[in-house]
Amino acid sequence: MTKAARVKQQALDEINGTYGEQYRRIHDYAAELLRSNPGSTVQIQVERPPEFELETPPPGTDLRPQFQRIYICLEACKRSFMVCRPMIGLDGCFIKTPYGGQLLTAIGWDPNDQILPIAYAVVEAETKDSWRWFLLNLCDDLGVDKIRWCTFMSDQQKGLIPTFDELLPGIDHRFCVRHLYSNFRKRFPGVQLKIMMWKAAKATYVQEWERRMKEIQQVDQGAYNHLMEIPAKYWSKSRFNYFSRVDTLVNNMCECFNSVIVEAREKLIVSMLEDIRVYLMNRWSDNRQSIVTYAGEILPKINKKIEREFDKGGEWLAIYAGRDKYEVSSSQGNRAKFVVDLNLHECSCRKFQLTGYPCEHAMSCIRKMCLDVKNYVNKCYRKQTYVDCYQHVIYPLNGPNLWSRTENDDVLPPVFRKPIGRPKLRRNKTGDEPRNNGPLSKLARTGQQQKCSYCFALGHNKRTCPRKRKMEAAAKKVKLLLSI
Repeated sequence: MTKAARVKQQALDEINGTYGEQYRRIHDYAAELLRSNPGSTVQIQVERPPEFELETPPPGTDLRPQFQRIYICLEACKRSFMVCRPMIGLDGCFIKTPYGGQLLTAIGWDPNDQILPIAYAVVEAETKDSWRWFLLNLCDDLGVDKIRWCTFMSDQQKGLIPTFDELLPGIDHRFCVRHLYSNFRKRFPGVQLKIMMWKAAKATYVQEWERRMKEIQQVDQGAYNHLMEIPAKYWSKSRFNYFSRVDTLVNNMCECFNSVIVEAREKLIVSMLEDIRVYLMNRWSDNRQSIVTYAGEILPKINKKIEREFDKGGEWLAIYAGRDKYEVSSSQGNRAKFVVDLNLHECSCRKFQLTGYPCEHAMSCIRKMCLDVKNYVNKCYRKQTYVDCYQHVIYPLNGPNLWSRTENDDVLPPVFRKPIGRPKLRRNKTGDEPRNNGPLSKLARTGQQQKCSYCFALGHNKRTCPRKRKMEAAAKKVKLLLSI
């Protein structure tokens, strides 16, 4: 063995030894987490070798348990979610270590429409069994009564849909439309169908959704049949219920959390779990302090949305009928007309009920009667709700030097899985996604047609323009003749 090979092997042994040390003390970490944050939940699942069941195992057999899963739900996260809207996004992402695995997360929406991590778990793979285990723990923490009223959003992960059917039949479940479209565009590409599909997803009432679907049918019968096979309750606002007060079509909250912990996912298991906990501790503390100096009653992100609806309300004409009921028609000359009931906080377009704040039609009524918009905004968006949400503290932990030794057996790392080829740091992106995360991100050129800025023809650019080349060659020939 060469000197370089020996040094490399020593480095690998040192790294693997560190991995082994963190898995060995996983129970000690769990005990410290429960000591510092009472009321939290930490569940560890291990695998024993088959010889463990034997009365007299073969001599030399290692009977120590092997790590399989860990689930964590901090008490502060649990209590914070209880005052928020009943909306939970579920997602899984790869852990970028030699031992692999997946990080499953449950993310809520806080009163200011920002991420509220509820629980997270490290599992061996994203399967029906691992999702079932994760959801069972989540149900125990939040309570079945709370879970029953929740709306779940997912990216159609492997094994998740049958798990819902088994554990929570009839639960309100939505699909992320961005991922739905990624599958749709493989069979039905094109900008026109993309725009039409998103319009159907954004339709807030059934009649509009039916019109949008007929437009798709006229363009491509196959695309229409494909979308009709997916129940509209999973992907169109026209079938969403009102309980969650969240009308989002994408699972951006989970994607946002995954991007925050992207560096943590490359670390050893306890280091990764600690990075996540420290991030949550900082987030709770920062949000708790920032709201103290906020002067408004309605939270800032919601205020911006309300202002947009208020501006659009000027495009509608409201006629008062009586008993807080209004007939609202368009001032742009089209035949659109809606009924608004300010007393019940309802509009026949359904957006008022879906979001919990006035839609543009309700805003036209509020503008007409010079009413205070704040009186028609749901309490889930108010400053006091935000204060109640982040009043709970995620407490700090001691380092490994102060952890108490538990009576549990030392845990071995999972099976080492060396990936083939160079490890990927980022997921593959579709053609309509930005290729980098910088402020100057550009859309990919996949599917776009070049247009020449010299001759304005399609299919090439100025640098490869044949007409420009001919003109340059002719000019060069004339210049040569004049020089003779």
